[in-house]
Amino acid sequence: MAKILLVEDSPTQAVEIRMLLEEGAHQVTHVGNGRLAVDRLENDPIELVVTDLEMPEMNGLELVEAMQLDFEHIPAILITARGSEELASKALQHGAAGYVPKNHLHSLLNDTITDVLGVIRSDASFAKLISTLQKNVFVFKLPNDAELISPLVGLLMQVIPGMDLVSGTDLVRVGVALEHALVNAMYRGNLELGPSVTPPHRAIVYDDASSDLIEKRKQSEPYKNRNVYVEATAGKEEIRIVVRDEGKGFDTSQVPARGDAKVLDSESGRGLVLMASFTDELIFNDVGNEVTMIKKCRQR
Repeated sequence: MAKILLVEDSPTQAVEIRMLLEEGAHQVTHVGNGRLAVDRLENDPIELVVTDLEMPEMNGLELVEAMQLDFEHIPAILITARGSEELASKALQHGAAGYVPKNHLHSLLNDTITDVLGVIRSDASFAKLISTLQKNVFVFKLPNDAELISPLVGLLMQVIPGMDLVSGTDLVRVGVALEHALVNAMYRGNLELGPSVTPPHRAIVYDDASSDLIEKRKQSEPYKNRNVYVEATAGKEEIRIVVRDEGKGFDTSQVPARGDAKVLDSESGRGLVLMASFTDELIFNDVGNEVTMIKKCRQR
């Protein structure tokens, strides 16, 4: 599926991770630290980097920062170990496109890669026309249909780089944040499904995963007539995306603060962590059924 550069200083860990990646049909090249990774990126057509954080010579955070300077079009996914949460949090703030706790590698690594690659590979038609846009506003009223998530994100992935607003990993990060916001709105908000009965993010977005409970909720009151409302405004100064569901909302005090490293070692709450890390502002209404995500556009 993708040409991946694995950056891992432990030979035994590298073998384990390579096997996982190859199970996902990826072509894997391995190097032992960030400095060697930069050399390889200069010479090989790599599509995605999977990197450990704690390494000699150049660690994962330093690699992410270096990639933002010279390889911003290549996304990096972090492998986080217990004790490296602070470093991982900084890397998410500085450009990483995702993270996987080391104790959840088998369940999350290939799914996270699918999420990131799915955002990148969108249709690039209408590029010349889109480049003339000064401001664009999309307003959607979505039923609880997961098949609409990927096309909606793909549409914005055409418009945003076409208008020369953000690019590279910043673009990927906006797309991933939006995907998670839509999944949360449909499944956690409108359908009121708890984490134990909600399918994995990748399975929802790319496989339209369902269950008897999900189908029952979609056909019964009060869930079946609920919609998700999305308003996305792309302008020269900022990208502002508002996602609102018709559920009961949630306690917004549960939302991790930007840079809060304590939640990184858990599999739950990953969507909120990524939404907070990948946007410049994340604002919830008092009820907790509406989120506003703001990404500032660099002067290009």
